[in-house]
Amino acid sequence: MKTFQDFLEQYHVKTFAKGELILVQGEVPPCAYVIKKGVIKTYNLTARGEEKPITYDVATESFPIGWIFSKTEESLFFYDAYTDVELYCVPRADYCEFLKLNVDVLYDAHKFWINRLLDMQTRVNALEQSKASSKVVNTLHYLCLRYGRDIKKDVVRIDLPLTQQELANFMGLTRETTGIELKKLQRSGVLSYKRQNYIVKTDKLNDLLDEDYAQGKLVDET
Repeated sequence: MKTFQDFLEQYHVKTFAKGELILVQGEVPPCAYVIKKGVIKTYNLTARGEEKPITYDVATESFPIGWIFSKTEESLFFYDAYTDVELYCVPRADYCEFLKLNVDVLYDAHKFWINRLLDMQTRVNALEQSKASSKVVNTLHYLCLRYGRDIKKDVVRIDLPLTQQELANFMGLTRETTGIELKKLQRSGVLSYKRQNYIVKTDKLNDLLDEDYAQGKLVDET
């Protein structure tokens, strides 16, 4: 039985430079894209042209997922290369047929998308917070779960190089408010950051989460 990686290797790889637009909202995609390397930004634009980030997808993820599975007829959002990226270009029919014929791969894909659903529920919870401080804390929780890499016990590096403005846009806050809240977390020892590198003390972060609710803590799966 072929692995998903074996399946992907037979298709053309297309490269996009950082900042290059890949799909426009309303466009019919030419193929299913699977990320081989790099980060893809999914976003919408307001009537005033303000960018509203939705998610950042990383290696092995596919887009636009709604179109791939025939739930939409076109791209619902804008997609561009957040970093330099390499993408497998897979015909939609081939992608779906491979999953249908390979039950183990399909089951792994099912578990993968359950994880993404849980991640997005965490993100929605963060966006629903009424206080800026809670919104920032819960968004850091989401970023640790989604993009975090353990560097030692109770310390996670967020492997997503967001600027403060991008982080502010991601939360629907102003850059000034975001900067104030990050400074507070830095002074309390929850967070350290320099430029676009964020390191989080997850035990201290969980203490702040406990002030609002007792669920959604970071769990060591090892």
